[in-house]
Amino acid sequence: MRPTVGLDAVLGTEKTTEPPEQHGLDDATLFDSLGNERRRACLRCLAEHGAAMSVSTLGKQVARAVADTEADSDELYDSVYVSLCQTHLPKLDAVGLVEYEQNRKRVRQGPRFSAIREQFEAARAPEKQATESIQAEPIVSILTVAIGAVAVVSPPIARTVLLFGLVVVHLLVLISGFTSPFRSSD
Repeated sequence: MRPTVGLDAVLGTEKTTEPPEQHGLDDATLFDSLGNERRRACLRCLAEHGAAMSVSTLGKQVARAVADTEADSDELYDSVYVSLCQTHLPKLDAVGLVEYEQNRKRVRQGPRFSAIREQFEAARAPEKQATESIQAEPIVSILTVAIGAVAVVSPPIARTVLLFGLVVVHLLVLISGFTSPFRSSD
């Protein structure tokens, strides 16, 4: 329970407020739900897919996500499928993170899925940033080599213009890196 603040504290009305829970899920439930690699992979797949899916399809995606290079893929899939059906999906369904239809072997995001959606979106932001920077680097490298090669065989006046253009391209890339919407403030 949080202490009384503001006007109620001054007036002494003894009104207190309870801290808000995350969509009805306490921290222990969230930690337990996200504490298993297969459950995390399952929830990540549902976050990316968005719609209902068969447990078989989900099992394949989870098996790929948790795959060890030395593991037999058929054995791993069988193990993941069974553990999803018998343990993980019922557990996630019980806390409302997923809706699991056992008889139809279908699963979708549950009514409390929004409690963890932000965590998966936050985890994907650095991936998007890395993808964005990876796409810019080859372009800049190719432009640098191309402009440099042309500058070497060009007359002195054109060489100056080309090298100035090369500097401008690099400055634009630097500026766009600082103003990127995916850039973290760390």
